[in-house]
Amino acid sequence: MSTIDAKDAKPLTATERELAALDCDRVLVAFQFKPSPLEIGRLTVTVRNHGEHLHASVRALPVKSRTARSDAALRDWADLLARGPQPVPLGAWTYLRALARTVRVFLEVLEVIEAGKGRTR
Repeated sequence: MSTIDAKDAKPLTATERELAALDCDRVLVAFQFKPSPLEIGRLTVTVRNHGEHLHASVRALPVKSRTARSDAALRDWADLLARGPQPVPLGAWTYLRALARTVRVFLEVLEVIEAGKGRTR
């Protein structure tokens, strides 16, 4: 589960969201561009931190603002944190990529909601 409580969620700034998106781009690359094991570890901490904040922001949304996609992303995040990376070859990289894909969904959900309020990223 998230270590940030939804009621204490502080929305990420536009710059922080852009950094989260860029970190996800660095993760979601073709196999031949896969980061080193050390970089995978560093990026896992970074992407998980982005995800913790975004998870709390999505959880803090009013129920009427949530969608099937946002609810699925919340469940995916909880499952990923509960299981962690698998002890198999490429397990850490696969786990990191799953975290990044879920962070991207959080970003997209929040962007759609803000766009509906007349604000953009």
